[in-house]
Amino acid sequence: MRYSIKKKLEEGIHAIFLAPAMVFILLLSVVPLVFAIYLSFQRYLLFMPIEMRYFNGLANYISILTNQEFLSSIAWTIMFSFIATSFSVGIALFLSVLMANVSQSRTVNLMKSILIIPMMIAPVVSSTMWQIMFGPIFGPINYVIEVLGGYAISWTGDPVAARAAIVIIDTWGSIPFAMLIFIGALTTIPNELYESASIDGANRFTQFKNITLPLMRNFIALVLTLRVMDTLRIFDPIMIMTNGGPSGATESMGTMIYRIAFRYMNIGEGSAAAIIFFFVIAIVSIGVLFLTRKKEVS
Repeated sequence: MRYSIKKKLEEGIHAIFLAPAMVFILLLSVVPLVFAIYLSFQRYLLFMPIEMRYFNGLANYISILTNQEFLSSIAWTIMFSFIATSFSVGIALFLSVLMANVSQSRTVNLMKSILIIPMMIAPVVSSTMWQIMFGPIFGPINYVIEVLGGYAISWTGDPVAARAAIVIIDTWGSIPFAMLIFIGALTTIPNELYESASIDGANRFTQFKNITLPLMRNFIALVLTLRVMDTLRIFDPIMIMTNGGPSGATESMGTMIYRIAFRYMNIGEGSAAAIIFFFVIAIVSIGVLFLTRKKEVS
């Protein structure tokens, strides 16, 4: 009886400490989501009186799903997510393994500090910096290309170049996060495994393939999942660098929703697009989790 009372008291204390966080999550996540679902079934334009808002069924969803620009933004966002995630995770894994294999010194520690700087810069600031660097006339990147004998690239006027610039900006800013996780993961691998493999004649690549990758699989799966969710929500670099151009080539789902809801002032269709966006992120993220989990079990 005394144990039961003590247990209930502990559960009550836990609930008290969890209550503020639960209220915070409820107010900032659940309530807006429910309200967005409600608005997605309304004909609601910002420039009209709120009394003129009315229920219009699935009209907003039909309009969004038949909007070719929005469908193109879905395709580009998924393609961008795949490319940016592959580059950032691959480069971060290479750098972390490279730094783990060299002797620790002041130079290596300084290099680690330099490599994590992009993570400390706000996305808006870093995007503005890259916008200046990609400048078509006075940009340092085009200057280097011309010095090397090439031709200046219109980074915001050519669709392929604009998409490549967005991938570069996102990759540069996301590598430090993945690298820190991988460096931490590498410290959990016992050195005895590498020493035994070296005695057996295994080279660095064989050790990486048979020891490092299998033991880092859970960490790689974690980073992949977080990066996929992050890249699907790409917004700042596109708005600052290209504003969705040229001709909508870099328009992502996030920028498209912003444009529909706040520039065209169609809150109903914008909410419907946001709900579709939510399900796209959920489906892709669950798919990544399923693939990584399936690979781990096999």
